[in-house]
This record gives sequence, structure tokens and C-alpha cells, in this order.
Amino acid sequence: MNLDDIVKEAARCIDCKTKPCMVACPAHNNIPDFMKAVKNRQFEEARAIWHMTSNMPELCGNLCQNDTLCVGHCTLMKIKKPIQIGFVEAGIAQYFKDVVDYPTTKKNKTHLVIGLGPSGMANALKMKELGYDVTCMDKQDHIGGTVYNMVPDFRFDKVVLSDLTKKFQALEIPIQYHIEVGRDVFLNDLTKEYDSIYIAHGLDSPQVVEVETSGVMPYYAVDLLDKHKYTHEQLSSMLGHECAIVGLGNVAIDMARTLVRLGKSVTILYRRTIQEAPAGHHEIMDAVEEGVVIKELLGPIKFYKMGEAKFLDCEQNCLIRDPQSTRSIIEKVKDSKISFELDELIFATGQASTDSLFRNTGIKLLPEISPYHTTLPHVFVGGDRVNRHKRIVDAMVSGLEVAAWIEKENK
Repeated sequence: MNLDDIVKEAARCIDCKTKPCMVACPAHNNIPDFMKAVKNRQFEEARAIWHMTSNMPELCGNLCQNDTLCVGHCTLMKIKKPIQIGFVEAGIAQYFKDVVDYPTTKKNKTHLVIGLGPSGMANALKMKELGYDVTCMDKQDHIGGTVYNMVPDFRFDKVVLSDLTKKFQALEIPIQYHIEVGRDVFLNDLTKEYDSIYIAHGLDSPQVVEVETSGVMPYYAVDLLDKHKYTHEQLSSMLGHECAIVGLGNVAIDMARTLVRLGKSVTILYRRTIQEAPAGHHEIMDAVEEGVVIKELLGPIKFYKMGEAKFLDCEQNCLIRDPQSTRSIIEKVKDSKISFELDELIFATGQASTDSLFRNTGIKLLPEISPYHTTLPHVFVGGDRVNRHKRIVDAMVSGLEVAAWIEKENK
């Protein structure tokens, strides 16, 4: 990234009094002061400002849904020229990619992180910075979690994860790869070995969608995108040409754009409208420009085979305003069935957990204390398991907030 371009973009910030971008950011990053420091080429100060609330700018800057968060709330959005905050954030992160936050003090406390997705990485780095003796476990062979396993290379340069791996090495944080808690080691044993544990292993199975099937089965995007399961060559040969994807989150968009690059014809079916989609607006528009067709207000009811052909029956929906929520209520339109002929049906409607890690432990969440506390006072849970929106920034925030809880309880 060109520093001059980054400075030029930061200089567009008008430092408005209400700071709507800062309010909308789940991490509440001090965006105006950060932009002011970048504008003045005070890059060290800019990094220090950001580091107070965020230690994953290389991920958030590139992958955060900022068009519905900080950028979407920028005052300059009124004239359709918001500050590209993620661009500036990612640029400064790249500039400081070799900087490591070493601990200034050392505590005689051991800490275990289970799962090295964005939340686990954020927690491990912060706990090490605070002086804890940190160990990490991950069932894969690489840090990053779903960012590494599922986010397509055309959307995110995985070299960033290599840079983060180097930080773990510089900080001498050991990572035990190919270790699945609940299979290779057991949580009950680990709770006796460490002074604190952060469980951030994410959601490990697709969320099953209730749809009638006959003679044929759908796929799940979280399986197809997982590079540990399928190569692009395998996807190309195993999937037919006409593909329908149900859902309009980032996983659906990533799946659609991946299939387009494999020469498939892709239609996304969404039971709401684009305006209510979880995916970022820019990602949706990129998919449309690449040839993905999006059909709104449609919900699948039956996937079946007739002869050699496959069909999907859908019902049309309408949205009714809910005075108690920002999201509308979905209501099915009577006698509105629409049928499509297709080759493959792929669900991208969320993820769930098998909870194998917690089996036979008796550990439960204690939401009355915080989203992260459990019935064992030194065991915490974070990441997508407790975050409703399941965005990268929320994952990072939960990792940092758990570090703050542990630090507070150890004082």
C-alpha cells in the first residue's frame, strides 16, 4: 500500500464532534484521533491510538464489514464519500507488520488459548503482552481459523497470517497444532494444568436447515469452502453448472464468488432483502458485478429429483415491520410457490457447534456475569460461540475483553 494514498484518505476526515464512526465500531476505536495522526504522518502515534482498543488491524482493516459499521456511519456518508477507514487501518497495520508488542512485566501465571481464529489470536497476543505465560492449541495446521480455512484467497492475502505467525514466534508463544480438545486432550484435565483458559475454537459444524428433500441432498458452504476438505479442482469436478446458494452472509458471497471463478452459474436465494443482508454491501456488489444473480424474498421448501433433473421449490416472502426490532418479520405469501431447475443446492445460513469440547465437563456459561464467564472461574469462552453477529471485529473484541477480565481478577 502506498503511504501517500493512506495519508491522503485520512486527511479527508473532518473530525466531527459526534464521532459516529467510533460509536458504530464494536471495538470503539478512536478513529478521529487515529486519522488525525495519520494525516500528520505521526504513524507511531497512530498505531498507539489504535492499539489501545484493537490488536488485529491487519484482519479487521481487510475483512471487517465496515460499510455497515464505521464507514457506514461516517458523517461524509451524507454526500456518499465516506472515509475508507478499513483501507487506512490495513495500510498502517501493513506498515507496522514487523512490530511486536513485547511484555514489559512478567507474571507467574499460565494461560491456555484453545483455537487460533481471530478471537484466540487477539487474546493470546494481549495476554502475552500483559506478561502471562501463554500456550495455544489448534486442531488445524495453521493459525487463522476460518480466515485461513474458508476466506478465499482473492478476498484476503494469507501472507498476513504468516506475518502474525512470526509475531507468535518472536513472542515465544508455543502453538500445539493438530490438537483437538475433546478428542486428543480433555478439557477437564486442562482446567487443572492452567491458571486461566480461553476457549475460542469457534463453531465447528454447519447449521442444518429444515427443508424437505427427495432423492438428493444439499451441500453446505462451510464444508465446500474449507480448504482442508476440498481443492478448487475437486469442487469444479464434483459440482454441476447451475448452483443455487441459500443465504446472504459473507460465507454465501464467498461461496458464490468462488463458484463463479470455477465457471459455474450462481444464483443466491435470500428470504429477506439485500438491505437486511448480513454480508457487506461492497462484497454483495462485487458478486453481482461478477455475474452472481440475487433473488430476494424467497425461502426454500423442497429440494427433489425428477428423473435426471433436480428441482427446488421456494415460497415467496413478504416483510412486516417489527416495532420491537430493526429487522422485519418474515411472513410467507400464501400460494406463491416458485420452482427452479438446478444442479446443486448449497446452504450458507450459519454455523453451529457439536460441543464435543465440553462433553462430560459440566461447564456452562454464566451470562449473568458476562458473555464470557463459565461455572469455572478461570475458564472463559469467546468468539463466534458467544457473539451474535459473528463478525471478525466482534471476535477480536471478545478476546480482548476476556484478557481484561482475567487481568482484573488477578490484581
